[in-house]
Amino acid sequence: MVKYICVWILGILLPALLPGLGYGRPIEMPITIDYPFLRSLVISAAFTGPQNTALLVDRAEGCRRVVVSEPQFFPEGDFVRLETKVDIRLGALLGKKCRFKIHWDGYVSLVLNPRIDPALWRLGFSVVDSQVYDSQHKPAWIVGLIWKMIRGKVFDYLSAITVDLGPPVQELKALLPEVLPTHTSETVKRFVDGLHPGRIRVESDAIRIPLLSELEEVPTNEAAVPEVLDEAALGRLTRQWEDWDIFLVYLLTSLRSAPLSAEDRAILFTALLEARYGFVRELDSGSLTDQFVQEQFLTAWTAVAPVFRSQRERETTTGKLLGYLSFFTATDALKSLQAIGPSLGLEISRNGLIRLAGLMADERTFTWAYGAEVDADLRKTFDLGSAPEIPAEPAEDAPSPEGLNVTRFERLLKRLLSGLVPICWAAGEPSEASLDKWLVSRDNVDAYIPAVQQILADAAQKALQRSDAEEQQAFFRAAVMATAWQESCWRQFHVQNGQLTYLRSYNGTSVGLMQINERVWRGLYQLDALRWNIHYNVAAGCDIMNLYHTRYILKKQAMFLRDGQPDPELVPRVLYAMYNGGPGELRKFLARHGQGNYYTSDDLFWEKYQWVEAHDWDKVKICLFGEE
Repeated sequence: MVKYICVWILGILLPALLPGLGYGRPIEMPITIDYPFLRSLVISAAFTGPQNTALLVDRAEGCRRVVVSEPQFFPEGDFVRLETKVDIRLGALLGKKCRFKIHWDGYVSLVLNPRIDPALWRLGFSVVDSQVYDSQHKPAWIVGLIWKMIRGKVFDYLSAITVDLGPPVQELKALLPEVLPTHTSETVKRFVDGLHPGRIRVESDAIRIPLLSELEEVPTNEAAVPEVLDEAALGRLTRQWEDWDIFLVYLLTSLRSAPLSAEDRAILFTALLEARYGFVRELDSGSLTDQFVQEQFLTAWTAVAPVFRSQRERETTTGKLLGYLSFFTATDALKSLQAIGPSLGLEISRNGLIRLAGLMADERTFTWAYGAEVDADLRKTFDLGSAPEIPAEPAEDAPSPEGLNVTRFERLLKRLLSGLVPICWAAGEPSEASLDKWLVSRDNVDAYIPAVQQILADAAQKALQRSDAEEQQAFFRAAVMATAWQESCWRQFHVQNGQLTYLRSYNGTSVGLMQINERVWRGLYQLDALRWNIHYNVAAGCDIMNLYHTRYILKKQAMFLRDGQPDPELVPRVLYAMYNGGPGELRKFLARHGQGNYYTSDDLFWEKYQWVEAHDWDKVKICLFGEE
């Protein structure tokens, strides 16, 4: 008896102690095919004629002709219903004329049981029930030759339709080794080789084919995340996130020419901004982890997937459709694996992202660069138009540079030496002499404040050229000036370590007078111009504020009413909160407002907004130089 107990215990423990013997955690990854996409796949495979038709019979010079067209799929309990139009023309060819012509058109509806060939990964259907309808979509009783044509040609053709899932499965198998780097090659091979289809589920929105296998779990490090990341770890995590950001931009710009609705564009725009603002917050708090990029992948793909699926349904080319299905399958698989947790050792690496990008069936080359230039495709995707032009520096609108002699000697010396030792400026950076005039001091502040005030007013007016309400323009101008006041004390440049340079935030992410976050707005504005051109920085800041106002606040204006009118206190405060923290701040600020529990930045902005409305410009000097 003891002997049997020992054998039994070994049978339980040995697989766990020796994972190479095949012990693993059950994994399920779905292939999801919603009904419009299934329709596209079937059209590309079996309805390739003009206007989504299939010619089943064409004899006697068209005298005998059977055509099916416009397939549609619907859920039907545990089954799928396929409905298609049918056009039947029957006659006898006598000489060169068709005689005794019979014409019938209507619909055929088949209730199908989906099944999959596990060896070939081919999705097929068997007929469970059928119904014929006339052209008015009423039940029709058909006999004779027409019924024979429907039964013998139409039913057979429709029930023989299959969808090849082999390419998506093979692409997923190729991706999995790239995203499971902590496992041995033998472990991953067992996992990949063990993939097999589960029972197909017919659901209200889609057919789902589970991909099943087992994967050995890896030991997780339960140690707490260090309070402060060292430089090497921070650099590695930052590069990992930048890889993800490059991929996300490539993903979104694949829709640059798609007929997106305003709601679609808002979903995509918000997903990009929220991902980027999320990284900035994590970077600022020092809480970046290896899981962060994976969590962002899950969140962003969940948000944008419905838009991508709806757009890809318009495609009719078989190769591209299978590429999209491969992409959807791979991303859904990563989503499933990431949701299980760190015990699977998932890592969304650069190589994995490159492979995913290759599934997009996009004609563009995927170039791996975290660039600083304007991405015209990205702006086109969001329907933002062209980026603001980089204006020349008008000499007449600048304040007098008197009083800057505190660093004059150093800059003069550098110019004298420049003939001997070349000075390297950043690409697109203007000469230092042209920047001196925008360096504020106590001696030129009385000229500096109205000069910057004019730049802000002009840029705000230009951003609102399409606005008709004068009171709205007044509110927006005040919000722009208060935002610039709060963000930079109306400064674009300062002197640091004896060198004139652009103003950068304490965490190194935002620049210039409007403190525009370079990571958040990468690709949408020219980063070098944001640093070195005060006019461009202000124009971009006003552009961003106008985007938040028109695309978010005005879309939700019922949330900002007081006595049936826009609340004059609430709207500018929400606008600044979004400018400072992204689209998610709309609801977060409203929650703070409801509780009367504001951030310090909320209160400081509101204080400056009231000063702007009161034209209390002398207080800008306090912001610049402190209390007198």
